[in-house]
Amino acid sequence: MKKRFLSAILTGALLLSVLAGCDSDDGQGEAAPSGTPAEAGTAGAGGGLRPETRDKITVILFGEESPRMQELMENEFQQKFIDEINTEVELMYLPWTENGAGGKVDLMIASGQKFDACIVDPRWAASSYSKGYLQDLSDVIDTYLPDWHENVDPTAFDAYRYDGGVYAIPIGNKPTGGVYSTVCVRQDIMDAIGMDKISTLEDLTEYAKKAKEQYGLYATYELANAEYIIRGTSDRNLIPLCTGILIDQDTKELVNFAESPEFEAAVRLYNDWYAQGLIPKDILTNTVTLPFQANMTSFMRGTCGTTLIENEPGLQSVVPEAKTAEYYIAPEKPIYKKSYENTAFQVPVHSTKADRVALFVNLLQKDTEMANLFAYGVEGTDYELIDGKVSKINTEELFYEWMIYNVKISSPTTAYTDEFMEIYKNWDDKALPALSFGFNIDYSNVQTQKAQIETAWEEFANPMLAGLKDYDSSIEELKAELDQAGWDEYMAEIQRQFDEHLANK
Repeated sequence: MKKRFLSAILTGALLLSVLAGCDSDDGQGEAAPSGTPAEAGTAGAGGGLRPETRDKITVILFGEESPRMQELMENEFQQKFIDEINTEVELMYLPWTENGAGGKVDLMIASGQKFDACIVDPRWAASSYSKGYLQDLSDVIDTYLPDWHENVDPTAFDAYRYDGGVYAIPIGNKPTGGVYSTVCVRQDIMDAIGMDKISTLEDLTEYAKKAKEQYGLYATYELANAEYIIRGTSDRNLIPLCTGILIDQDTKELVNFAESPEFEAAVRLYNDWYAQGLIPKDILTNTVTLPFQANMTSFMRGTCGTTLIENEPGLQSVVPEAKTAEYYIAPEKPIYKKSYENTAFQVPVHSTKADRVALFVNLLQKDTEMANLFAYGVEGTDYELIDGKVSKINTEELFYEWMIYNVKISSPTTAYTDEFMEIYKNWDDKALPALSFGFNIDYSNVQTQKAQIETAWEEFANPMLAGLKDYDSSIEELKAELDQAGWDEYMAEIQRQFDEHLANK
């Protein structure tokens, strides 16, 4: 039992992350221009970097501002921003549906609507950079992030580097090795059916069949291109790059997924599962956001967060006795780190306050006191510390905990055992950097081909990867459609950029 528990802890540990127009010129005084030293004060973030003049920045977040967050932003949080960095911070919340390229934030930048920072991920940042929306932050990084540099790995910048510049400031410090490479299962079902591990696709099939027979659960609503499935289909170490393309980590070659033996093995597996009734008939039209948490399926991919946070709470609201665990298919294979962190703060090109934004991000990552304050609230009112761990009193969201969390400085919650935290903090020591680490594709030269390939993939590949269409009668049609969509040009352009990336590593 102890061995199985440790296995679950080890495999679950890698994924804690928990895996998206306003005037800002009404501050008191003028900010120091971006890239120039702020006037030194006598206190504040970074040991003397507190500007002498008051200013104001507007920061965009997504979701809804909770009543407690609004109260803190009017009182304790705001006072801390003024005391530490002499900067008032105004938050603007947009719906999560606006998160990402092409949403309202991009429209605000394009129209010159004023704000100073917004969270961003690497894919969105790459799109925004290509449109000229983002500001190069190279000049402020060294000067205004002193505590950040102590507490965050500088490789975090790699996901936001373009042509020698850095176009976002990452936040948080969490292990990311092996993200999405585990399969998250119901440990309570594992115990009931007498299984102590899942390390092969055959094991996963056995578990899925027994879970269907005894509990009426489908296997999954995820397609056969899930990383944990591909991981078990061959001896090769393949990491997904983009639609239809994988990277062989050993040979450094780009792999056409549709023409690979791994694609065939994955589709045949799902064809078999579908024939056995393990795959739901509505797999491609399902509208339930998290079927696993809704007690509809027996497994899903390991998410950007431990099962203790991401999956168990929702699942236990439906099945109180449910427990989860994560396992590697082919545990003997290497663990790869594909990215450092997928959240950062962008500064739009029209903002003149990049220095203040950097001071703001630095403060969020300054030390344990600050990280706990902004993620959990006021000690004694919003949370209590019990043996160095956070026991929440307030359950309303403040600054996103998953964004703030830093293994070097943040206090873990009481949901985590000491054993878990010790393994978790050192998890990335065993992870190897993927060849795609820090690589962002610029699709400008193949926009038409990309759109056509994604359409063809959805129409012809996804039904195969869902188990609905069998491999033998469908594969040639898929290949033909991809060729017609411009596969050769698409592959050649990405290969060219990937070769340049490798040459600069």
